Amino acid sequence: MRYFGLLIISVFFNIFAFASPFGNKLIVPIVEMDEDSQHYAYVPAFDLKVGESGEIIRWFNKDRSGIVAKAAVIEIKDNKAKIAFESFKGFEQKAFPIPLLTPQKGDEVIFRAFNDRAFLIAPTQEIYEKINAAYPDVTWLHPDLFAAYLMDIGHTAPVKGDFRQICLQYATGVVYLVNLNEGQVLDCQTFSVLKKDYITGRAPIQERVLPFYSRIGDVNSNWFSYIINDVKTQDYYLYFDALLKGEIKDEDATFFGRITNYFTQSIKNIF
Repeated sequence: MRYFGLLIISVFFNIFAFASPFGNKLIVPIVEMDEDSQHYAYVPAFDLKVGESGEIIRWFNKDRSGIVAKAAVIEIKDNKAKIAFESFKGFEQKAFPIPLLTPQKGDEVIFRAFNDRAFLIAPTQEIYEKINAAYPDVTWLHPDLFAAYLMDIGHTAPVKGDFRQICLQYATGVVYLVNLNEGQVLDCQTFSVLKKDYITGRAPIQERVLPFYSRIGDVNSNWFSYIINDVKTQDYYLYFDALLKGEIKDEDATFFGRITNYFTQSIKNIF
């Protein structure tokens, strides 16, 4: 009876195949649990890449299934992919009991379930439209949704945690980020690069929108400029390059995070 709470909020994945330039849906079984740790398992590798994320599904009968955990590929060797996993909290609801299920051999792992849906982050409208037109088979979630979300939660700049949350809310698998002279298709949860292309050049500095192109326009730019004393925030490319390199942490987006950064920088300048 412990898993009924999970059943109520379980997600049922459409089994019909779709064609996506960012990777087609792949469903594989857990063939082996790691002997040395309770947090790792193995699945057939097929064409999986290190850094791809997915969900572990338990079928209770032919009609009912539930998400047991979220997973990510951390190693590929001898035609097997090693996955790390942790409990799935995407549908956490205080009104329901906490599921006590853990992954086991025979559970299914679904990768790329939503890779046909993506957020497109670009520095200008021209580049945004160019990328949008280049991938007609992708359902693009407009960046207005992301910009509005950030403003609603009071974050002055997008951090990785924001991308993870917005992708979860809108059932989105990847983020396409225009970074310097290339486009990078990123797994929305791990930020691993799944694909690169070179169909866009670098936007002129005077045309770049901060923090990214959206129809919110100047409001977005002014809001972004509130970040204190950080040259990286003054340019689209510098900011997102720093974000991908791990130089910007999730706490940097909050008010007190900005204040901490300000005083930390002040101390560095003194000494």
